Amino acid sequence: MNIEVTDQANKWFHDEFDVANGNGIRLFAKYGGSNSSLHPGFSIGLTAEKPQEAAVAEQKEDLIFFIEDHDYWYFKDHDWKIDYEPKTEEVSFSFKEKVK
Repeated sequence: MNIEVTDQANKWFHDEFDVANGNGIRLFAKYGGSNSSLHPGFSIGLTAEKPQEAAVAEQKEDLIFFIEDHDYWYFKDHDWKIDYEPKTEEVSFSFKEKVK
């Protein structure tokens, strides 16, 4: 699986999160919310921290985006794109099934 982060989304993360001191952006599965239709009842959470047991990690310029092993179930078998939405001033997530 891949995580693609647009330039605009990368800038948003730099502006909104504490990415100093080696912190990356962790994507994780959280109960509730509605920012993804992949697993009803769950959504994607974000936090700035250092990877511990990353199952997937993608570098975008000086920032690493990662998914820890225990959250991999939510994201597996799909490629992900994180983009910035000017209307909402937030990031959005889209996915497609990974071609095998």
